[in-house]
Amino acid sequence: MGATVKGVVYGLIGTALAQAVLAGIGFWIAGVPQALLFGFLTFVLSFVPIDPPLVWGSVALGLFIQGAVWWSFFVAAWGLLLVSSIDNVIRPYVLGKTDNRPVLLGFFGFLGGVVAFGFIGIFLGPTLLAVAYSLFLEWTTAEVEERRHPTEQI
Repeated sequence: MGATVKGVVYGLIGTALAQAVLAGIGFWIAGVPQALLFGFLTFVLSFVPIDPPLVWGSVALGLFIQGAVWWSFFVAAWGLLLVSSIDNVIRPYVLGKTDNRPVLLGFFGFLGGVVAFGFIGIFLGPTLLAVAYSLFLEWTTAEVEERRHPTEQI
């Protein structure tokens, strides 16, 4: 359970940091004023699912309105291909390093936790699902061992 919590926390912070750095670099390349501020805003909103696109989408829309159409498309493509998709690489990698449960199970724990408990569910959902998964594995392993080596009952 401790490894799962550690993995979830490291996964969240690592993903948020990676998204913020990539977003900041993209904003800087596009010449967006206060690119560092928008990068930090991306970091803060990365803890809430689906919110980083609000930042880079708003910046892309702002550039489009200002007439910088190509830079707007660049920021939108950068955000879609790099900033938002890095979440699908870093979080499963970090969770896979700290826990031996299937990645899809962790993802469902994350989503279910957010739906059931809100923000705290980001941590609580994967943890509860990992505990249930560990108990299930322990129970099935004990059942298999019992069948392999039946004890004599008198």
